[in-house]
Amino acid sequence: MRRYQTKHNIILACDEAQAQYVQLNDDFYRDNWMLPTITNKVEYRNVQVIQINQEEYETLLEAIETGEEIEFDDNDEPQQQEDEIVDPIEEVTVDFLKEKKIQEMSTICNNIIVAGFDTVLSDNETHHFSLTVQDQLNLITLSAMASAGETLIPYHADGELCKMFSAEDINTIINTATAFKTYHITYFNSLKVYINALESMSDVTAITYGVSIPVEYQSDVLKALLQNGGN
Repeated sequence: MRRYQTKHNIILACDEAQAQYVQLNDDFYRDNWMLPTITNKVEYRNVQVIQINQEEYETLLEAIETGEEIEFDDNDEPQQQEDEIVDPIEEVTVDFLKEKKIQEMSTICNNIIVAGFDTVLSDNETHHFSLTVQDQLNLITLSAMASAGETLIPYHADGELCKMFSAEDINTIINTATAFKTYHITYFNSLKVYINALESMSDVTAITYGVSIPVEYQSDVLKALLQNGGN
């Protein structure tokens, strides 16, 4: 598992929760469940990453090393009596799908917030800032320093060296971060209400993050944010 660190422009090993890519030799791959990418510097292919057990891994490895095809013995598959066969679709309810969809949307929302935002500062350049929990704590400290009258405050954008920012730039960073996070949290809360109001499985499964939410399911805050240009 690999993730891209913008601060030093390098690829790092990581656990599944932080993964943006899977590396095999010199090639990179990614699946939809991984954290969103924030750079176009890594070339990758979209694949479906699945988990296998040790026995399956050893079988695949042996097949790769010998060049032989993998043969499956149908006799090894457990046989079900005809009256025991259950259509798995019948066991899935709309409420179950809603719960899973809301969990999926919550994860995507959080990942987007953590990935951060771009903002233009007084140098007329665009800078990117991540919003991990530590980053958000750092911004609270910076806000206190700016409020205390500090005119030059040390901080750094992703992939950039630490430097002195003016209080005006620090306030721009903080205000943009607050608006960015507020929008996505507000959007998710309305999206959750919308999902819970859906009645068919196909409508629930069709939901993607960023979908337009009908006005009747938008909170007053979301309506105001959208009217002012959203995030």
